[in-house]
Amino acid sequence: MSKPNILLVMVDQLTSFVLNSYGGSVCQTPHIDALAARGTVFENAFCPYPLCAPSRFGMMSGRLPSRIGAYDNGAEFPAAIPTFAHYLRLHDYYTCISGKMHFVGPDQYHGFEERLTTEIYPADMSWTPTPDFRKFNKDEEREYTFGVSTIDTVKDAGPVARSMQIDYDEDVIHHAIRELYSRARSDDKRPFMMSVSLTQPHDPYVTTRKFWDLYTDENIDQPRVPFIPVEDRDAHSQSLYYHYGQDKCTLSDEDYRNARRGYYGMISFVDELFGRLMSALNDSGYADNTVVMFSSDHGDMMGERGMWFKKTLYNPAIQVPMIIAHPDHAGTRISTPVSLLDVFPTMLDLAQIPTDQITTAYDGRSLLPAVQGNTIEGPVFAEHIDGGTEAPRVCVIDGEHKLVLSRAYPTQLFNLASDPLELNNLAGSHTAEEVRLSEIAENTWPLDNLLSDVIRSQTERKLVDTALAKGRAEPWDFSPRALKQNTQYVRRGDAFPTIERKGYLAYKE
Repeated sequence: MSKPNILLVMVDQLTSFVLNSYGGSVCQTPHIDALAARGTVFENAFCPYPLCAPSRFGMMSGRLPSRIGAYDNGAEFPAAIPTFAHYLRLHDYYTCISGKMHFVGPDQYHGFEERLTTEIYPADMSWTPTPDFRKFNKDEEREYTFGVSTIDTVKDAGPVARSMQIDYDEDVIHHAIRELYSRARSDDKRPFMMSVSLTQPHDPYVTTRKFWDLYTDENIDQPRVPFIPVEDRDAHSQSLYYHYGQDKCTLSDEDYRNARRGYYGMISFVDELFGRLMSALNDSGYADNTVVMFSSDHGDMMGERGMWFKKTLYNPAIQVPMIIAHPDHAGTRISTPVSLLDVFPTMLDLAQIPTDQITTAYDGRSLLPAVQGNTIEGPVFAEHIDGGTEAPRVCVIDGEHKLVLSRAYPTQLFNLASDPLELNNLAGSHTAEEVRLSEIAENTWPLDNLLSDVIRSQTERKLVDTALAKGRAEPWDFSPRALKQNTQYVRRGDAFPTIERKGYLAYKE
């Protein structure tokens, strides 16, 4: 195949275990299932950070978020950091994004030639956690800052006629589909790389009646790991319990069921939007030469262990779907752990960019050899640094074992093959695996200095954000332009049939 088109479809907060292709049995996702049937399913894919902006910045740059200062949702994505969009654009790809990538800072493109929608979240630094987050006291009254989910929204789960996220995602898909058809009718024959990024199934767990009614209360499964009393949880999970205000809000069994039902409904809605996109890819004539990648920025605890949302390194929060459907290769399943950091080198590999022309650092490895039927190996990494933790927590996953290390919390070690629900902490026995993975972690992260770097960054960003909020405002939020619409329709002096015929796009025979 000549250089293929690449379509990256991202969703938000979708944990992999609920999908049928990952062992789920409740969620109805026929279009995602169809992609998995013809694609390579990476059974153990992980995000680099269980939070939106850092995970997405890491994916686009191929670097651990902490290595580019992406410590939290208020961290700037520096314009000088090369992304896969920069590299592909440099090598004659048309690069385009429709939807969310949670860019923070004045650069709202990061290598994309075109943007079709605004962000759903602010582009400024107002979501920077306070630098003294580590001094959190569970007995004090807490005021929750912008950008922090609170547990009471779990009670909102249910059917709604509309929501902000529904509005946004429909806009994202509309513009993405329109762009596919515009590309097919244009004289620009460069291959394209398009990122289409939705905000669902991010909390709150509300969806339309249509998708709520796909499920009944009797359909909804219980958490695989039931509620663990807060005093019996590990030290970090106890901190997170108070961080999300779970001590201020009691959730009933009905709340759990409704939240999971709403979550499944949102995923089914996402699946329908994805199906529309796949139909447009086919009708525009691109299906036979486009690689489709599907993933999520992080997962969601979804009531497992009595925990919700993210900011933890337990698998439901960091394990994500990763499906790559390549027209030239049959579908298969890969059990080797992989990472969103691998998207960067995979994109470059798909674009046939020689390795000697990759002149900047990255932490991932290409997944194309696995798609082609070859073996890949090596550890994957995840980290969590912002609010809800007293000090950075880092994670190494290699083969069957997973290690979580921190200067503030006891070490955790799990054998994911025999203990996939992470119930039996093996740390403290100083086994060869614990020693080996600990050495990898210590060599990967500067744990003795990382906390001070985070606090310095947050202190500086808080000052900048506070200053920029005074006087004349200069927003960084991206506002979509009219793009091509004004030239697509009949205007003064145009021959009506000529313009009409220019808009035809015949079905591919």
